[in-house]
Amino acid sequence: MRIFEWNDAHAVHVPEVDDEHRQIFRLCDDLQRAMIAGAATAEMQSIVEDLVIHTAQHFSHEEREMRAARYPLYTWHWRQHHTARSRIKTLERRIRRGDRDAAIELLDFLSAWLTDHIRLADRMLGAFLRNHQRELSCSR
Repeated sequence: MRIFEWNDAHAVHVPEVDDEHRQIFRLCDDLQRAMIAGAATAEMQSIVEDLVIHTAQHFSHEEREMRAARYPLYTWHWRQHHTARSRIKTLERRIRRGDRDAAIELLDFLSAWLTDHIRLADRMLGAFLRNHQRELSCSR
């Protein structure tokens, strides 16, 4: 199974975004630990629900930031979120029906997706937002 551990390699250097990413990693780790421990389906479903809610809130937050800063790659970044939302929702429905294999698929998907998305899309966004903030500070 994948290991979900936050480290500096995941940092995008936007404090709120990094905090949200840490929370997503923590919830993935909680789900993985629950599965390894043979947790009841209800416990796993509760963790998955928290993960889905937190991930949706995080995506919405990033999208608000992108729109506010007029991020030129908004559509590209939004499409990545849309793809992830769709996959997560599909797996969540299966997990709600008691499909433990779907929880493994969810963790595998998020492990790969988070690594790729954070390293490229979110780092690019982080750099843009930091520069945008500097420009705003200089124009005051």
